[in-house]
Amino acid sequence: MKSKNQKKLILSFLLLFLSINIIAQTQVSFYTDEGKNNVSEGFYLQAATIGQYKLDKFQFETGFQFDILTANENVFSGFFINASREFTIKNFSFKIEPFYSYSPFSDILYETNWGILLNTKTKHFDFVLGNNFRTYAFNKQAITDYDFTSNTKIHENMNLMYSISYSLKPQENKWNAEIMFTNIDNFIINQETNPYFKLNAKLNVSEPVTVFIEPCYKSSGSLNFSVNYFGFFFRTGLIWNIK
Repeated sequence: MKSKNQKKLILSFLLLFLSINIIAQTQVSFYTDEGKNNVSEGFYLQAATIGQYKLDKFQFETGFQFDILTANENVFSGFFINASREFTIKNFSFKIEPFYSYSPFSDILYETNWGILLNTKTKHFDFVLGNNFRTYAFNKQAITDYDFTSNTKIHENMNLMYSISYSLKPQENKWNAEIMFTNIDNFIINQETNPYFKLNAKLNVSEPVTVFIEPCYKSSGSLNFSVNYFGFFFRTGLIWNIK
Protein backbone atom coordinates (compact mmCIF):
# COMPACT_ATOMS: atom_id res chain seq x y z
CA MET A 1 0.00 0.00 0.00
CA LYS A 2 1.35 3.44 -0.88
CA SER A 3 2.43 5.79 1.92
CA LYS A 4 -0.38 8.21 1.06
CA ASN A 5 -2.99 5.48 1.41
CA GLN A 6 -1.43 4.29 4.67
CA LYS A 7 -1.81 7.78 6.12
CA LYS A 8 -5.44 7.91 4.97
CA LEU A 9 -6.10 4.52 6.57
CA ILE A 10 -4.56 5.50 9.91
CA LEU A 11 -6.33 8.87 10.00
CA SER A 12 -9.66 7.31 9.05
CA PHE A 13 -9.63 4.85 11.92
CA LEU A 14 -8.49 7.50 14.38
CA LEU A 15 -11.48 9.60 13.34
CA LEU A 16 -13.73 6.55 13.61
CA PHE A 17 -12.74 5.86 17.21
CA LEU A 18 -12.97 9.55 18.10
CA SER A 19 -16.49 9.83 16.68
CA ILE A 20 -17.55 6.67 18.52
CA ASN A 21 -16.43 8.14 21.84
CA ILE A 22 -18.26 11.38 21.11
CA ILE A 23 -21.61 10.05 19.98
CA ALA A 24 -21.93 6.62 21.62
CA GLN A 25 -24.86 6.84 24.04
CA THR A 26 -27.32 4.11 23.12
CA GLN A 27 -26.15 2.38 19.94
CA VAL A 28 -23.06 2.60 17.75
CA SER A 29 -22.52 0.82 14.45
CA PHE A 30 -19.49 0.82 12.24
CA TYR A 31 -18.85 -0.85 8.90
CA THR A 32 -16.75 -0.89 5.74
CA ASP A 33 -17.87 -0.78 2.12
CA GLU A 34 -15.79 -2.52 -0.54
CA GLY A 35 -16.87 -2.21 -4.16
CA LYS A 36 -16.56 -0.82 -7.65
CA ASN A 37 -18.76 1.28 -9.94
CA ASN A 38 -18.67 3.17 -13.21
CA VAL A 39 -17.22 6.35 -11.67
CA SER A 40 -14.98 4.96 -8.90
CA GLU A 41 -11.90 4.49 -11.13
CA GLY A 42 -11.38 1.00 -9.78
CA PHE A 43 -11.89 -0.74 -6.44
CA TYR A 44 -12.80 1.48 -3.47
CA LEU A 45 -12.86 1.05 0.29
CA GLN A 46 -14.81 3.26 2.68
CA ALA A 47 -15.46 3.15 6.43
CA ALA A 48 -18.30 4.68 8.41
CA THR A 49 -19.60 4.97 11.95
CA ILE A 50 -23.12 5.85 13.07
CA GLY A 51 -24.31 6.79 16.55
CA GLN A 52 -27.93 6.59 17.68
CA TYR A 53 -29.59 7.90 20.84
CA LYS A 54 -33.16 7.09 21.84
CA LEU A 55 -35.27 8.89 24.40
CA ASP A 56 -38.84 7.65 24.78
CA LYS A 57 -40.50 8.27 21.37
CA PHE A 58 -37.64 10.43 20.10
CA GLN A 59 -34.54 9.26 18.28
CA PHE A 60 -31.42 11.16 17.25
CA GLU A 61 -28.81 9.81 14.84
CA THR A 62 -25.59 11.04 13.27
CA GLY A 63 -23.00 9.41 11.03
CA PHE A 64 -19.58 10.01 9.50
CA GLN A 65 -18.00 8.41 6.42
CA PHE A 66 -14.31 8.23 5.48
CA ASP A 67 -12.59 7.30 2.22
CA ILE A 68 -9.67 4.92 2.66
CA LEU A 69 -9.00 3.76 -0.91
CA THR A 70 -10.86 5.89 -3.46
CA ALA A 71 -10.26 8.40 -6.23
CA ASN A 72 -11.40 11.12 -3.82
CA GLU A 73 -8.49 13.03 -2.28
CA ASN A 74 -10.54 13.86 0.81
CA VAL A 75 -10.49 11.47 3.76
CA PHE A 76 -13.77 12.78 5.14
CA SER A 77 -16.49 12.05 2.58
CA GLY A 78 -19.87 12.17 4.28
CA PHE A 79 -21.95 13.33 7.22
CA PHE A 80 -25.62 13.13 8.14
CA ILE A 81 -27.82 13.99 11.07
CA ASN A 82 -31.48 13.28 11.65
CA ALA A 83 -34.12 13.31 14.36
CA SER A 84 -37.37 11.41 14.48
CA ARG A 85 -40.48 10.95 16.57
CA GLU A 86 -42.91 8.04 16.74
CA PHE A 87 -46.68 8.58 16.50
CA THR A 88 -49.65 6.25 16.85
CA ILE A 89 -53.10 7.01 15.39
CA LYS A 90 -55.79 4.36 15.84
CA ASN A 91 -53.31 1.46 16.08
CA PHE A 92 -51.32 2.78 13.11
CA SER A 93 -47.72 3.52 14.16
CA PHE A 94 -45.39 5.63 12.09
CA LYS A 95 -42.29 7.77 12.43
CA ILE A 96 -41.53 11.22 10.99
CA GLU A 97 -37.87 11.95 10.34
CA PRO A 98 -36.35 15.26 9.17
CA PHE A 99 -32.71 14.95 8.07
CA TYR A 100 -29.67 16.74 6.65
CA SER A 101 -26.63 15.29 4.85
CA TYR A 102 -23.38 16.64 3.43
CA SER A 103 -21.03 14.85 0.99
CA PRO A 104 -17.79 16.41 -0.35
CA PHE A 105 -17.42 13.92 -3.21
CA SER A 106 -14.50 15.68 -4.93
CA ASP A 107 -11.88 18.36 -4.35
CA ILE A 108 -14.09 21.08 -5.83
CA LEU A 109 -17.70 19.86 -5.52
CA TYR A 110 -19.97 18.92 -2.66
CA GLU A 111 -23.58 17.84 -2.27
CA THR A 112 -26.10 18.67 0.43
CA ASN A 113 -29.52 17.16 1.03
CA TRP A 114 -32.27 17.99 3.44
CA GLY A 115 -35.77 16.63 3.62
CA ILE A 116 -38.27 14.55 5.55
CA LEU A 117 -39.20 10.86 5.66
CA LEU A 118 -42.26 8.94 6.77
CA ASN A 119 -41.55 5.42 8.05
CA THR A 120 -43.90 2.63 9.13
CA LYS A 121 -43.21 -1.00 10.02
CA THR A 122 -45.09 -4.26 10.31
CA LYS A 123 -43.90 -7.62 11.59
CA HIS A 124 -41.93 -8.32 8.40
CA PHE A 125 -42.16 -5.20 6.21
CA ASP A 126 -40.57 -1.76 6.50
CA PHE A 127 -41.85 1.12 4.31
CA VAL A 128 -40.20 4.53 3.88
CA LEU A 129 -41.43 7.42 1.73
CA GLY A 130 -40.19 10.99 1.59
CA ASN A 131 -38.86 13.98 -0.30
CA ASN A 132 -35.52 15.73 -0.35
CA PHE A 133 -34.05 18.98 -1.65
CA ARG A 134 -30.61 18.51 -3.19
CA THR A 135 -27.88 21.08 -3.92
CA TYR A 136 -24.67 20.56 -5.89
CA ALA A 137 -22.15 23.34 -5.30
CA PHE A 138 -18.55 24.36 -5.87
CA ASN A 139 -16.63 24.85 -2.64
CA LYS A 140 -14.99 28.15 -1.68
CA GLN A 141 -11.54 27.04 -2.84
CA ALA A 142 -12.84 26.19 -6.32
CA ILE A 143 -14.71 29.50 -6.58
CA THR A 144 -11.47 31.34 -5.72
CA ASP A 145 -9.17 29.22 -7.92
CA TYR A 146 -11.39 29.34 -11.01
CA ASP A 147 -12.75 32.84 -10.43
CA PHE A 148 -16.41 31.81 -10.59
CA THR A 149 -18.82 34.71 -10.27
CA SER A 150 -22.15 32.96 -10.92
CA ASN A 151 -23.79 29.57 -11.40
CA THR A 152 -21.88 28.02 -8.50
CA LYS A 153 -24.87 25.98 -7.28
CA ILE A 154 -27.50 23.72 -8.82
CA HIS A 155 -30.70 22.97 -6.90
CA GLU A 156 -33.02 19.99 -7.29
CA ASN A 157 -36.36 20.34 -5.50
CA MET A 158 -38.79 17.69 -4.36
CA ASN A 159 -36.92 14.48 -5.18
CA LEU A 160 -38.80 11.30 -4.30
CA MET A 161 -37.24 8.97 -1.70
CA TYR A 162 -38.47 5.43 -1.10
CA SER A 163 -37.58 2.13 0.52
CA ILE A 164 -39.41 -1.20 0.73
CA SER A 165 -37.88 -4.09 2.65
CA TYR A 166 -39.01 -7.54 3.73
CA SER A 167 -37.50 -9.48 6.66
CA LEU A 168 -37.63 -13.24 6.79
CA LYS A 169 -38.03 -13.21 10.58
CA PRO A 170 -39.69 -10.67 12.88
CA GLN A 171 -37.37 -7.67 13.08
CA GLU A 172 -36.41 -8.23 16.72
CA ASN A 173 -35.30 -11.84 16.07
CA LYS A 174 -31.77 -12.89 17.06
CA TRP A 175 -30.89 -13.60 13.43
CA ASN A 176 -32.55 -12.32 10.30
CA ALA A 177 -32.30 -11.91 6.53
CA GLU A 178 -33.73 -8.97 4.63
CA ILE A 179 -34.21 -7.91 1.02
CA MET A 180 -34.55 -4.23 0.17
CA PHE A 181 -35.48 -2.07 -2.83
CA THR A 182 -34.55 1.58 -2.24
CA ASN A 183 -32.88 4.73 -3.54
CA ILE A 184 -31.66 5.70 -0.05
CA ASP A 185 -28.39 4.82 1.64
CA ASN A 186 -26.79 6.34 4.73
CA PHE A 187 -24.66 8.95 2.95
CA ILE A 188 -26.15 9.12 -0.53
CA ILE A 189 -29.58 9.56 -2.09
CA ASN A 190 -29.93 8.26 -5.63
CA GLN A 191 -32.22 9.61 -8.32
CA GLU A 192 -35.67 8.03 -8.30
CA THR A 193 -34.87 5.91 -11.38
CA ASN A 194 -31.63 4.47 -9.93
CA PRO A 195 -32.52 2.21 -6.99
CA TYR A 196 -30.36 -0.13 -4.94
CA PHE A 197 -31.08 -3.84 -4.56
CA LYS A 198 -29.82 -4.99 -1.17
CA LEU A 199 -29.60 -8.22 0.76
CA ASN A 200 -28.88 -8.07 4.47
CA ALA A 201 -28.06 -10.85 6.92
CA LYS A 202 -27.48 -10.21 10.61
CA LEU A 203 -26.74 -12.25 13.71
CA ASN A 204 -26.81 -11.24 17.37
CA VAL A 205 -23.56 -12.88 18.56
CA SER A 206 -23.91 -11.63 22.14
CA GLU A 207 -26.35 -9.47 24.11
CA PRO A 208 -24.83 -6.11 23.06
CA VAL A 209 -23.26 -7.00 19.67
CA THR A 210 -24.84 -7.80 16.30
CA VAL A 211 -22.79 -8.46 13.16
CA PHE A 212 -24.12 -8.02 9.62
CA ILE A 213 -23.19 -8.40 5.96
CA GLU A 214 -24.90 -6.58 3.10
CA PRO A 215 -24.21 -7.09 -0.61
CA CYS A 216 -25.71 -4.32 -2.74
CA TYR A 217 -26.26 -3.98 -6.50
CA LYS A 218 -26.60 -0.52 -8.04
CA SER A 219 -28.47 -0.07 -11.30
CA SER A 220 -28.82 2.83 -13.69
CA GLY A 221 -32.28 3.51 -15.03
CA SER A 222 -34.10 0.54 -13.49
CA LEU A 223 -37.36 2.47 -13.49
CA ASN A 224 -36.84 3.65 -17.07
CA PHE A 225 -37.18 1.60 -20.26
CA SER A 226 -33.39 1.12 -20.37
CA VAL A 227 -31.66 -0.69 -17.48
CA ASN A 228 -27.87 -0.66 -17.13
CA TYR A 229 -25.33 -1.90 -14.61
CA PHE A 230 -23.76 0.83 -12.47
CA GLY A 231 -21.85 -0.91 -9.68
CA PHE A 232 -21.86 -2.97 -6.51
CA PHE A 233 -20.49 -2.91 -2.99
CA PHE A 234 -20.19 -5.36 -0.11
CA ARG A 235 -20.81 -4.00 3.39
CA THR A 236 -19.64 -5.72 6.59
CA GLY A 237 -19.99 -4.33 10.09
CA LEU A 238 -21.29 -4.59 13.60
CA ILE A 239 -23.85 -2.88 15.84
CA TRP A 240 -23.02 -2.31 19.50
CA ASN A 241 -25.89 -1.61 21.87
CA ILE A 242 -24.82 0.40 24.90
CA LYS A 243 -26.96 0.32 28.00
